Parts: sequence; structure tokens; C-alpha cells
Amino acid sequence: MVYITMAPMYPTMNSGKVADFLVEIGDTVKIGTPVAEIVAEGYYTLLSEYYGKVTEIYVNEGEYVEVDTPIIEVEEYEDVEPMREGKKK
Repeated sequence: MVYITMAPMYPTMNSGKVADFLVEIGDTVKIGTPVAEIVAEGYYTLLSEYYGKVTEIYVNEGEYVEVDTPIIEVEEYEDVEPMREGKKK
């Protein structure tokens, strides 16, 4: 399992509010898939850094979350390279 964490959107950011989740448990995410909308001195879109299946969401919409806190759990697909290269098996 890997985790999508609350990423700092600017250097002094300590926390952000999860305004909206753009994925649900069971959804497939790819690298660059928008997964959440974050409010922190502006409105930002949090992107997935992984290719896999969303298995858990740890926080609720409207919650404030500290930077580097896991908010989404992803089960990475084993055969990642073909997807990164845009190829199918």
C-alpha cells in the first residue's frame, strides 16, 4: 500500500482543508489523476502520484489536515511500467 498525503501547496503551508474528494473507494487512479480539492490560502487540486486502486479514504470532506498526513490509501498495481509508457499488455 502507498499513501497520498496532504502535500504542501506553498512553502509555509502547515495544513489545508479537504473541500472535496474527486475519487471514491474502488476507483482506479493514475499518476496525475486529480483526487481532492484543497483549500489553503487558495484553492488547489491534489494529484495522485501513483497508479492503482483507492482502498481507503482517511479523512472527511471539510476536515483540516496537517501537511504530510496520509489522506488516501492506494493499492498500487503490480505492472506499473506499461501504464507509465502508455502501453497495454
